[in-house]
Amino acid sequence: MGSYVRTRALISNSKPIEDGEEMRTSICCLCNGGCGIKVSLDLNWKIKAVFGDLENPYNKGKICSKPMEIAQTLYGPYRVRYPMKKVNGTFERISWDEALDVIAQKYNQYSKEYGTGSVVGITSKIGGSYSKLAHGIFSSLTGLVNYGTGPICTDSEANVRKKLFGDSSGTSPLSDVVHSKILLIVGNNAAQTKAGQFQWIMEAKRRGTRIVVVDTRFTETAQAADLFIQIRPGTDTALGMALLNYIIKNNLYDDAFVSQHTNGFEKLAQDVSAFTTEQAAEITGVPQNVIEKLAQDLATLKPGMLFEGRGVVCVNNAGASVWAFEGLMAILGNIGKRGSGIISHINNTGGISNLIEPVDVMKPDRKRSSSALYKDMEEGDVKMVIISGNPCATWPDSSRMSKALKGLDFVVSHTLVMDDSAILADIVIPATHWLEEAGVQPSVHRVLQWKNKVVETLGEEKSGGDFYRLLAERMGLNSSYFPDSPEAAWELERKYNKNVSGISRERMLTTPGGVHFPSSEIGKETVRLFQNGVFKTSSGKVELTGVSNGPLEYVDTFEAPGNDGVSREEFPYLFSTNKVARHYHTECQYSVWAKEMEEPYVEIHPLTALEIGVAEGDKVRVETLSGSIVLAAKITQSVQRGFLSTQPYFGLQSPYGQAPANTLFPVAADPVGGNLISKNIQCKAKAEGGQGL
Repeated sequence: MGSYVRTRALISNSKPIEDGEEMRTSICCLCNGGCGIKVSLDLNWKIKAVFGDLENPYNKGKICSKPMEIAQTLYGPYRVRYPMKKVNGTFERISWDEALDVIAQKYNQYSKEYGTGSVVGITSKIGGSYSKLAHGIFSSLTGLVNYGTGPICTDSEANVRKKLFGDSSGTSPLSDVVHSKILLIVGNNAAQTKAGQFQWIMEAKRRGTRIVVVDTRFTETAQAADLFIQIRPGTDTALGMALLNYIIKNNLYDDAFVSQHTNGFEKLAQDVSAFTTEQAAEITGVPQNVIEKLAQDLATLKPGMLFEGRGVVCVNNAGASVWAFEGLMAILGNIGKRGSGIISHINNTGGISNLIEPVDVMKPDRKRSSSALYKDMEEGDVKMVIISGNPCATWPDSSRMSKALKGLDFVVSHTLVMDDSAILADIVIPATHWLEEAGVQPSVHRVLQWKNKVVETLGEEKSGGDFYRLLAERMGLNSSYFPDSPEAAWELERKYNKNVSGISRERMLTTPGGVHFPSSEIGKETVRLFQNGVFKTSSGKVELTGVSNGPLEYVDTFEAPGNDGVSREEFPYLFSTNKVARHYHTECQYSVWAKEMEEPYVEIHPLTALEIGVAEGDKVRVETLSGSIVLAAKITQSVQRGFLSTQPYFGLQSPYGQAPANTLFPVAADPVGGNLISKNIQCKAKAEGGQGL
C-alpha cells in the first residue's frame, strides 16, 4: 500500500491494511497534483483511511495530509446536509423544490429588472468536470459572469503566459523534470503545495538535475535544493530582468530559436538593457556573482525547466515577474523539447464550442474586473451572488467582502460546510464532495485521469452539475443542453472540444496515470506543448513584448498597488500568506486532524521579534490599513528580518475561530496580470497589549 508523506521531513511511513477491507481507487482533487489514492471503507461504507496508490505512475504511492483531512470533512459537524433558508436571522430546513423555486424566481426577477450583470457567480470550488461543464452551459444561457479561482490564484500567471505563448497552460509535465539539466523553482514551496508529486523533483536531483530555488523563505523545498537564493520580498522581477540582460548582452541566448520563433526580442533587450546584475544585487539582496553564475548555469545547462508558484503570482507586481522568467525560458530555447518548459498546475483543456444554439446564448450586459466587484456590490449594481467556495476567507479584505455580501439583496451558497460565506447566505444548498462524485481530473503532469466516485452521500447533497441543470429547468431555460451524469458530461466534452476528443473514459481508466492532452485522436497525445515550434499566438511565435502596452519594468514592492502611498515609518514590515499542505484550502480547515496538527501562527525573524518584544508562542497583533488579526509568534530564521508570514484561509466559522489572514490585504491588483494580492503588503506588528512597532 502507498505511503503518507510527512511533508515537513519528507520521509515516508506505511500502515498495513486489514484483510478483507474494502478499497476503492480515485484521484485527489485538492491541488491539481493528480495524486492517485486508495480509499479504505469501513463496514458502514464510510471512509476509514486514505493511502497513496502505488500503481499510479505519477505519485507512486506518495500523498500528503490533504486527502485524509478532507475525508474527515465529509462526516464532520460543519457539513451541510440539506437545503436551508434564512428566516429572521436563523436557518430553517427546506426542500430542494422550495430552494430551487426561490432561487429561480429571484434570478429571473433581477435579470429582467436590472440586467444580466446584476447577478454574478463567485465559484472558486464549483466541483468536478461535470459541475464545471454544467456551470459553463448555465452561464451561456443566462449571461452569468463568474469569478473562479483566477482572481485569487492564477490570473497573472495565466494572462501573461497566454499573451506570451497563446496558451495559459503549463507547457510541460512535471514528470519531464527527470530529463532536465536544471530546474529553476521561483516562489514555490512544492514540497508542501505539491507534496505527493515532489518526489519527481527529488528523483531529478538524484539523476543530476541542478535544483535552484528562489524564495523569500527557507522552505522545505529550499532545504532540498542544490542552491537556495533567498530574495527580498517582491524583487523577483529585478532578478528576472537582470538575468535577461546578462544573457542577452553576453550572447548566451538561443539565437536560432529567437530568430525563428519569437517576436519582440529587440524591444525586450532594450527594456532590460539598463538593468545590470549589480543593480539587481542591490535591490534583491542576492550577491552579484550569484546572479551571474545562475545566468551562466541557465544558459549552459540545457534543457532547463521553470516551476513558478504563488510566491510570484499572488503579489502586487506579479505580471512583470512571470513575464521576465517565462520570457527568459523562451530566449534560452527551453520550450517544446523534452526536459524543458514551464511546469504549472494551470492545465486547461479548452472550452466546448457550438454546443448551444446562437438563439439560446445570452451575452452578459456588463463585465467587471475582480477588484471592481466589491464596489458594484456595495453600490447596488449587483443584486444577487451565487457562491461555491468561501470568498469571505479567500478574497482580499475579507471583512469588506463580508459586509458587501451582507448588503446584497440575495445570496446563494452551494457549499460543503457552513463557512464564513455560507453563514451570510439567504439560501444554503448542500454540495457533494469530490469523493462523492466521478469525473475527469487534470494534473500538474499534463494528464487527464478519470476519478471514480468513492462513497455515497449521506444527506441531500447535489453536485454543481445537478444543481445548475435543475435550476435551469426552474428558470424556463432550455435544459436539454445539460448532461445528467459525469459520464454523459465527458462525452459532451469530447464531442464539442477537439482537444479531448480522443480521450475516452475507458482510455483514461486503462492507461496508468491517465492520458496527456491535447489529444484529438485515439492513440495520440501531446506530452508537451509547442514541440513543432508553432505557438498559439496570432503570429505563431512567442510574443516577448506583447504582454503589456508598456515595457517590462521593475516596480518596487513598496510602490506597487496596495502599498503605494502607505507610510513606511508607520507600516515598516511586509506581510504575506504562504500555503502549507495541512491548510491548503478553506475546506481543509474543517478537519479535526488539521487542527490537531497545527494551529495558526505567524513566522517572525528573531531580530524582528526582538523589535516587537515577543517570544515564541506570544500573541502578535499584525495590522495593515485594511484590518488587523492576532496570531501566535513562531520565531524562525527561515524568514528574513522585517518579513512576516502566515497560512491563509482560516475563518471565524471554522474550528479555529480565527479571522482570515486575507483581512489584512486591500483590494488591489497586479497591474500587468490582474491577480488580486495576498502577499507583500505593508504592516505593523506589536505584542498584543505591548508597545511594538
